[in-house]
Amino acid sequence: MNVVKFGGSSLASAPQLQKVLQIVKEEPRRTFVVVSAPGKRTPQDIKVTDLLIQYYQRYLNNEEIESTISAIIRRYEDLFDELHLDKAVLADIAISIRQLATLPKENNAFLFDYFLASGEDNNAKVVASFFNQNGLDARYISPKELGLLVTPEPGNARILPKALEKISAYRETQQILVIPGFFGYTEAGEICTFSRGGSDITGSIVAAGVQADLYENFTDVDGIYVAHPGIIE
Repeated sequence: MNVVKFGGSSLASAPQLQKVLQIVKEEPRRTFVVVSAPGKRTPQDIKVTDLLIQYYQRYLNNEEIESTISAIIRRYEDLFDELHLDKAVLADIAISIRQLATLPKENNAFLFDYFLASGEDNNAKVVASFFNQNGLDARYISPKELGLLVTPEPGNARILPKALEKISAYRETQQILVIPGFFGYTEAGEICTFSRGGSDITGSIVAAGVQADLYENFTDVDGIYVAHPGIIE
């Protein structure tokens, strides 16, 4: 089986998600799909992760948060509207985003991680819903259920060796499992993120855990570059 990871630019809009669907459909062995949070749709757009950082900062500083919450939810609403997805899933996503503002601020080393992880977690629910609506037997699976256990180091989590054995239990899955990247759970049950860009880390961990035949990392770039297109014009 193959593990595939899709970055934020590949999941930012309905047309991009249509491409992701075709990529997964064309190879039945692509049974583990790791996703990032929605990225920019245009150069002027704001990544969902950056909106979540803004949300966290405003919440922490007791500033107005409703406009930021609305902007985050609107990104998911746009996907649901354009893809004609089940609005019950959208309602759950909206609730989870609003519930972030009920988390305790004091003595909460993992608070920032909870906010950041929300982008990937909710996007995995979008992708799973989209896959199911288009004939694939897919489901969202949380890193907690998957057994992706990490060290309690906020923003710099590392995988625990026992996690690979837990993940290996899903090797023979008959469903497509859509997994949010970027974070795992501590043994105490706290959300803890990897360093930024950590969805790639999640993909590598899942591939190692299930002993994948191939780990594929997709990005939305035309052609093959000899230098990093984000650095060299």
